[in-house]
Amino acid sequence: MGEGLPRVGSALIVRDDANRILLGKRNKDPQRGNWVLPGGKIHAFESIANAAARELAEETGLIVEVQHQFRVYEVINAPQEHRIIIYSWAKAIGGDLRASDDISEVKFVPIDELGDLPLTPLVKAVLTDAARTISRRSKGQTPRKTRGLRVINPIYGQGSLLLELAEAD
Repeated sequence: MGEGLPRVGSALIVRDDANRILLGKRNKDPQRGNWVLPGGKIHAFESIANAAARELAEETGLIVEVQHQFRVYEVINAPQEHRIIIYSWAKAIGGDLRASDDISEVKFVPIDELGDLPLTPLVKAVLTDAARTISRRSKGQTPRKTRGLRVINPIYGQGSLLLELAEAD
């Protein structure tokens, strides 16, 4: 068990001009029927941004411009699941919104309606962290460390990407 782990994936937080978030309803196990942020596995020699854009196009029909990385989350459920997911911000620039085989429904959801949907625990944490980050940055505050999940915060400095490990409480 555990061969080929950890699985590394890339997913996107896509906001439209009305500040709604793109979500897809999973059509396969695990988490069938829950709403997720579109994304998937990074293939060998594929960049994080290209993997996310490819997966999003396959799952939703949209073409996106990947903007910048948000955070990296780690999911460990030994002995069968170990995933590292890199979340990035993106903007839709084309395509036709439609669901694929992996996703039974896809739609932009107003932020105030996110709590009404069955979200996976990870997606709920990502969206909560994203909302806090946006709120704090708009107020000029430093984002607070997230509790309960191991999070790696990307920090850009002098042309390189540095990673800061946030301590889980």
